[in-house]
Amino acid sequence: MIACLTGKVDSVSGESCIIDVHGVGYQVFMPLSALEQLSRSEADTVKIYTYYHLREDGVSLYGFLTPDDKSVFEKIISVSGVGPKTALALIGVLSADGFQEAILNEDQRALTSVSGVGTKTAQRLILELKGKITKSYAGSLGASPAAQVRRSNMGDAVDALTALGYSSKEAAAAVEEVHRANPSLTTPELVRQALRNLGRK
Repeated sequence: MIACLTGKVDSVSGESCIIDVHGVGYQVFMPLSALEQLSRSEADTVKIYTYYHLREDGVSLYGFLTPDDKSVFEKIISVSGVGPKTALALIGVLSADGFQEAILNEDQRALTSVSGVGTKTAQRLILELKGKITKSYAGSLGASPAAQVRRSNMGDAVDALTALGYSSKEAAAAVEEVHRANPSLTTPELVRQALRNLGRK
């Protein structure tokens, strides 16, 4: 079991990074928000908390910048039908504390704003995890007002696109893509840029 890695960031790609530990490169899949942070730390020594995922067709390492993020990831993948890639997407878009807040508030709209998470999956996440996340635990992580605004903006943008005739899946994917490129956009800006991207496809 590989519980953590300490080394230097060799490279960062769209879904993963390579951590050089004494000349051995480990590929680690991480949330997009963490990868963005690591892309600015290529000269620094970093510590990554890892989850060792064993499947019949191979082994993968999933990594996090904090033990709390790793703990939330493990809770998410304990839900039936939810895999590591979906868990990374949830943490990358909502943050660990934002995800917990969505579960406690039974906020399906926040959950379904993440690409790959439909209504049934959101309901299952809430049903299976609400009893495992305490308010004190979620509160200790403290979602910032700015993070709350961003999640609200994303949900409103998805609603606007679905009102224009796009499917929930299309709308959520388009909004997530725009949000990743520029997390500070307002709802109207998210909608405009998402519509431009959808129009090009």
